[in-house]
This record gives sequence, structure tokens and C-alpha cells, in this order.
Amino acid sequence: MSVIHHFNLAGVDLNLLVVFDALMTEQHLTRAAEKIGLSQPATSNALSRLRKLFNDDLFIKTSKGMAPTPRAIELAESIHQSLLQVQTAIYSEPEFIPQTSDRVFRIGMDDYSELVFLPKLLAEIEILAKNVKIQVRSTNWIRSPKLLDADDIDLAIGHCPQFQPWHQRQLLYEEHFVCVASSERFKNRKAITLEEYIAAAHLLVSPKEDMVGLVDEALAQQNLSRNVVMSVPNFLIVPFILANTNFIATLPAHLVKTFVEVWQLYASPLPFQMAGFSIDLLWHSKNDREPGHMWLRNLIVKQCKN
Repeated sequence: MSVIHHFNLAGVDLNLLVVFDALMTEQHLTRAAEKIGLSQPATSNALSRLRKLFNDDLFIKTSKGMAPTPRAIELAESIHQSLLQVQTAIYSEPEFIPQTSDRVFRIGMDDYSELVFLPKLLAEIEILAKNVKIQVRSTNWIRSPKLLDADDIDLAIGHCPQFQPWHQRQLLYEEHFVCVASSERFKNRKAITLEEYIAAAHLLVSPKEDMVGLVDEALAQQNLSRNVVMSVPNFLIVPFILANTNFIATLPAHLVKTFVEVWQLYASPLPFQMAGFSIDLLWHSKNDREPGHMWLRNLIVKQCKN
């Protein structure tokens, strides 16, 4: 463990690091001042002291605001993480009692996670911690690590293939794909054949809002293709469309289970091989041992085992 030189730190105003972090986030002097509640002259003065402290300009004035120097970029992550750890040490609850807590937990989710996790999670919380509140923030595998670093969410649920060394990830389960359609379209059938699948009209869920998805890539590797006649950007509208058309959709199995239960749709294994994906729980290491955070994570993991 590194030794902290208290004598040297005693001569440094650590509030300057708060100013640095705000400038790095906003890259604009006035907005940074507003964010931390300082006047513009006070923020400008703090920047001058920061430049002296680090012997670097740190932020260069441009037509759009303040551009960070390479030295500022190098310092940014370590300073930001240090400030988050100090904040956690000062403001974290010493214990978490679910029955009496009125804490607000912020969870990053995409529409898949919302549909699969939220109903059961909220039902459990209503029983175990009726005053606890949940704030859902829309996210995806690219945004989740950034939101965690900015302390905008407490944890993220979903496919999280990329993250940083200071993040923690726990596998919840491995997801696979199945196909789903109206019960009338495949009445009394046990499985869709490859020939039926290729000949069908397909509904695609594409967050990229295009007409090609992972299924088409998997089919192309087998010199096959399908007829995508409609593309939508999220899962919410899918059961409404399937219940009223002859379309087929290829969707994650846990999501299809929810749709089948509510909408009485027909589900079938895919008639070809296709790789699945992981569903993960992602959080910042600074919250690893925080009691409330641990309670919520354990609740989510327990749900996945039931």
C-alpha cells in the first residue's frame, strides 16, 4: 500500500480537484462554475491555482469552451474516481435496513431488462422494502459504464461485454434466441422448420433502426437469408404486432416467456444454430461492499435463480 504524505497534502486545497472534475465534465468555465455553485471569477481563480499545482495549462480556451490538454486527460479518471470514493466514504449509510429505508436506487436498463426484470423485482421490493424507490434510466452496453463512472446510476442490468478494471460484473444467466408468432399461425405445431422460417415474413427488433440483425448475419454464414418486412426499434410493440399478423420474430427466450404468458403467443426453438449472449449485473467497485447496494444486487441475483 502506498504511503500518503500528509505533510505535502496539507499544503494542497483538495477543493481544487472538485473544480478540475467539473471543468473536465463541462469543458466550459461558466457551466462548471454553475455545477459546483461557485462564481465564475472564483472558478477562474481555482483554474489558475490548478495550473500552478500541476505545472500545466490543463484547459485551453477555444471558440466552443475549454479543451483539456493531454495532461488533463491523463489526470481526469484518477481524480474523478478519487472524488467518488471520498463522497462514498462521507455519505454512505453505515447500514441498510430494507424495512425502514426510503432510499432511491437508480438502475440502468434497456427495454429487454425492463420487461424481464422490473415486474418481479418491484413485487419483491414491495414486500421486503415498501418505502424503497426505483428510478430506471435508459441505457445500453455502451452507455452503462459511462453512467456508472459519472455516478448517474447505481448499477446496470443487461448485456455488458465491455467495462473497465474498476467495474464489477456478475453473470446473471446466458440468454438464447427462439422464434415467436401468433398461436393461429402455427396452431398445433411443435417446432418451426427451417423451410417455414425462411419462407415467413419477419419482424425485426433493431436498436440501430435498420433492416438487418444478428439473425441475418447467422443465416448468411449458412448461405441463407430471410424476408424482413418490418423493423421496430424496441421490444414493447412486438407482441401487439405478432398477435395481429402472420409475422415471425426471433427474440431472446426470457423475453418470449413473458410475451407467451401474457399474449398467448406461440414459441418455437430456432431451426438453425445461433449464438446467444450474456445478461450481466454491472456496478462500480466503490459500491462493492456498500450494504444497500449489496442488498439490491443479492435480490436481483436471487430472482434469476428462481
